[in-house]
Amino acid sequence: PAWTTDWMTADARERLRAYGISPPVGHSCHIHVPAEVSCPRCASTDTSLISEFGSTACKALYRCNTCREPFDYFKCI
Repeated sequence: PAWTTDWMTADARERLRAYGISPPVGHSCHIHVPAEVSCPRCASTDTSLISEFGSTACKALYRCNTCREPFDYFKCI
């Protein structure tokens, strides 16, 4: 079967966060932009979608409204 983000371990999600990428929220069978994407730097959920597509098609570009830093969100695929 095709790979999905559902297969990501908790360790892999934490490594993404430590690298500055917000890990996927939810499951791939419910593909949508989640209501609460958390900032990987300050953990705030007060974030805004800047662009549906980030540096790659599997990422979206967000900005944290608390620390004002931009970050990538890894979409559920």
